[in-house]
Amino acid sequence: MPKRPPDETAIRALASRESFERGRDYWRRGAVLDLVKRGDELTAVVEGSDVAPYQVTIRLHDGGIADMRCTCPYDWGGPCKHIVATLLKFADGPGAVTERPPLRERLQALERDALIDLISRRLATDPDLAGWIEADLAAAPHSARQTPVDPEPIAARAHAVLAGRYRERRYWDDYTSSGDAAELRDLVEKAVPFLETGDGRNALRILEAVTDAFVDDWIEYSSGSDEHMYELFNDLGRMVAEAALMSDLSAEDRDGYAITVADWQDRLGDYGVEEAFGVALRALETGWGDPALQAVLAGQVTTWPAAGAEDWDERALTLVRLRVLDACGRTDAYLNLARAAGATTSVATMLVKLDRVPEAVAYAQAAFTRPGESLDLTKALKAAGRHDEALAIAEAGLRLGRTGRDDDDWSPGRSVAPLAHWLRDEAGAMGRRDLALTAARTAFEQTLSLQDYRAVETWAGENWKTVRKDLLACLTAARFASDRVEILLSEGLIDEAVRYVGGGDGDGTSDAVLLRLMEAAHASQPDWVIRLAERKAARIMEAGSAGLYEVAAQWLQKSALAHDAAGRIDEWTATIEGLIEKHRKIQAAPAA
Repeated sequence: MPKRPPDETAIRALASRESFERGRDYWRRGAVLDLVKRGDELTAVVEGSDVAPYQVTIRLHDGGIADMRCTCPYDWGGPCKHIVATLLKFADGPGAVTERPPLRERLQALERDALIDLISRRLATDPDLAGWIEADLAAAPHSARQTPVDPEPIAARAHAVLAGRYRERRYWDDYTSSGDAAELRDLVEKAVPFLETGDGRNALRILEAVTDAFVDDWIEYSSGSDEHMYELFNDLGRMVAEAALMSDLSAEDRDGYAITVADWQDRLGDYGVEEAFGVALRALETGWGDPALQAVLAGQVTTWPAAGAEDWDERALTLVRLRVLDACGRTDAYLNLARAAGATTSVATMLVKLDRVPEAVAYAQAAFTRPGESLDLTKALKAAGRHDEALAIAEAGLRLGRTGRDDDDWSPGRSVAPLAHWLRDEAGAMGRRDLALTAARTAFEQTLSLQDYRAVETWAGENWKTVRKDLLACLTAARFASDRVEILLSEGLIDEAVRYVGGGDGDGTSDAVLLRLMEAAHASQPDWVIRLAERKAARIMEAGSAGLYEVAAQWLQKSALAHDAAGRIDEWTATIEGLIEKHRKIQAAPAA
């Protein structure tokens, strides 16, 4: 089935406002090159601020986005500007993208000798490829593997990736993190197939080789400046714990691994990574031998951990234990531990996995207290094809969220917005308009975003006039709403929008929205437009930001409109002549 490109509205919904605006600018000035679509995969080269262009890869799914990656270091939520630019060009029409067959199909069509010849020729021009092939072959899992994984090619590849990632750049900041974070994660994930099949020994061999290299080279090259490695170290800690718990390690082996892991932690602690391997150390120290834990696994004790023993590492270790029990097929022990630890989502989703759906639903209704728990279960139910139950759990989950908003409480799973978004879209797709509207309203009450406001309008239909009044009342009562001015402006409530910006500089509202508001308010609120527009322009001009003079001119244009609407052209003429004279003198003044 052909994959439909997402439209501009869908792309805007994915990204932050800044990423979307900057990505649209990149697209308009032709920065997206070599846009190619191979089956579900979309790739592009995007010229940016770096000397080398960025590589964008996007995996499509039925008009949506399944995955997206860029080689830039952006990591602040949603797609970066390069991904936005690529999607906008893709949405521009069939002529914007080159269609090619998926490479996997083309490679499968080759004879064995031709494929070997192709790879050999590529190896002659790309020595880096040899390291990847050796690492992949060393870690290739297969059923009933009897031979241990050779960690040397994996360690060599890890060192090569890190050495290239932190190569010296002749820029003002001396060193700049480079390379694709996905390359690092790919090395870590070579242990995943072994973890999924319960082969902890081989998983440990891979993880030890990768982590040794990562710790050595991160300390040598990065000086603690690469946030991607902070995340990977935390993942590595959990994976080492999981591998250790599913391995039949002797006491001597456990002690040896514990010494290695403690060394990693001590070395990283000097660079601000305090507890990445704390859960791994706890797993190696405790194993499964605690009699109290054995009683919990057997269903003889219903509380875990013991009173006073719970901390962050213990909670993390419980989740690791659950993953190990799942991988090893010990479902009764899994459910006993999950119930004793209060891991309600784990209990419910395991019941779905075991096709005990009525029991999962009843358990959720009795035990869930947060919307995030409901969202996890609804996804599991949908994946199992139980759509009606998924909607019912999601609808009940809305009631677990707070009515209105609490800007001071964003604890994990507490926000109802993700669940409301899921239910709105799923209910709408299933023709449940009333439920979609309820979910859309709940989402807006939580986020107060323009996107969610428009979604409510979509589902309200003929009731929009009444619903709109309720939404605007909610917006007015909120302590803070980043899209408040934009929503009011979109509804033609110009005076209300001006009142919310007030006498300040409008710092809580984007310049693009302020310019649009001035355009709309120049006749009804000329004094406000003149004051704010000239203050914005003066700030740019007095800073001597020549590259931003075009922006200053935009502010001054709004001032001119307001002066004209108020019949004060002589005042405007005097103002602009004064600015010209003032900045002529500034530019002519000799440097100190």
